Amino acid sequence: MKRINTIMLLLMLPLFIHAQQTMTLTDAIEIAKRGSYASKSAGLSFLSSYWSFRQYKASWLPSLNLSGNLMNYNHSIVEARDAQTGRVTYVDNNSLYNYATLSLNQNLPWADGTVSLRSDLSCFDQFDYNETVYNTTPLLLYYNQPLRSYSSMRWNKRTQPLQFEFAKRSYMESMQSLTINVIRYYFNALSAQSNLKQSTAKHKDLCTLYEKTRRKLELGLVTEGELLQLELSMLNAEMSISYNRLALENNLFSLFSYLNITDYKDIELVAPTELPDMSIDCNDVVSRAFTNSTHSVEQELKMLNARQNLAYAKANSGLQVSLQAQVGLTKSADGFRGAYSNLKDNEIVGITFSLPICDWGLGKGKKRVAKAQLELTRIQVEQANIDLEQEIRTTVMYFNNQAAQCRISRRALEIAEETYLMAYKRYEKGAMSVTDFNTANNELESAQAQYLSQLNTYWSYYYTIQRMTLYDYVNNENIECDFDELVK
Repeated sequence: MKRINTIMLLLMLPLFIHAQQTMTLTDAIEIAKRGSYASKSAGLSFLSSYWSFRQYKASWLPSLNLSGNLMNYNHSIVEARDAQTGRVTYVDNNSLYNYATLSLNQNLPWADGTVSLRSDLSCFDQFDYNETVYNTTPLLLYYNQPLRSYSSMRWNKRTQPLQFEFAKRSYMESMQSLTINVIRYYFNALSAQSNLKQSTAKHKDLCTLYEKTRRKLELGLVTEGELLQLELSMLNAEMSISYNRLALENNLFSLFSYLNITDYKDIELVAPTELPDMSIDCNDVVSRAFTNSTHSVEQELKMLNARQNLAYAKANSGLQVSLQAQVGLTKSADGFRGAYSNLKDNEIVGITFSLPICDWGLGKGKKRVAKAQLELTRIQVEQANIDLEQEIRTTVMYFNNQAAQCRISRRALEIAEETYLMAYKRYEKGAMSVTDFNTANNELESAQAQYLSQLNTYWSYYYTIQRMTLYDYVNNENIECDFDELVK
């Protein structure tokens, strides 16, 4: 039902946007999480990791397999050697061979061994001699146990769960990275929208003032140079409108392309001016980042992989021992029933080993390389932890200061707006020059751009912290994901 609701929401997005004619930053983020290509890519990446982990878990479950070789007909000349004289002759071979095996295999996680239960049946027909031989192994129990060897199963038990945990956290971090990208596109478009509004309003005011100044010139109240200055400002504003309109179209296209929306005509973006009243504790962010994010899992995986490489190098350069044993029943006969009667014992037990005697330092060199890589990885992990903590503290410090920057820039914008209104009235009364009026207008444009820039920085810092910690500091809760729903 949840998936149906999501699909209906995506289908209704164009209608929804047209109906409301406005879009907030929260709207854009939610749309991106549900329908953007970045969101789909993150989901598919997680699904790939999910099925890889399922494949790993399935490797520890019993597997039933049927294999064989059927209708293997052979009509050829083959070599035959006399057992007593050793004389080699070539004889005609005209035979048919059929073979089938049913096996039940199980890896043993507690012993790193493998046990198999098999049943074999083969039939060999020699047409020239009119003979048929059946060879059966109704029951065979096989066991393989590494005693002193490299065991990939043992290491997979440690790395595979961590890799899946990394995939889950990576997906949630991808959603936060997606949010940061949306913020960048959103504020680029919002700034372009603001610039177009400013240039349009400026052009309108200048046109009004131009007409009033032209009438004053006819009355001899102003100079022609003042009128020309005003006309020049008006033309510059007109060029700004054309440029800002193109910039807005380009930035809107970038934003809605990222959101995977094609119908976005006449959309009004709303600035996220309401800021949460909070100050984040730096030590809390550091603690949550090392607990919740992919960083700690990634560093642990790096260390495990380095230790695994060292274990592999040690095992291959030293004594390797494995125990192999099989016990069962077998029989060979001319008839099918005879092959299953009066069965004979079939037992094989043995130990295989491999010990390099002289490899001219090859194994020793591999071990030293692996040890050096392990030590290098340990140093890199420690440095990565230091770098992350420093990055976190810097980001939190700037974020806690950013709210004040937003308040200051907002007050500066209010002052710039009041100053512009006063400048407009003073110019109408002839108490201000065109140059001073243009200066007030430019200060208004600069204050508006600065305010939007500070808002952009604030929300970018906040969601960067949220990505680092996978924690929502506004609602004071961990960021969770329904992965069961995601894999349906």
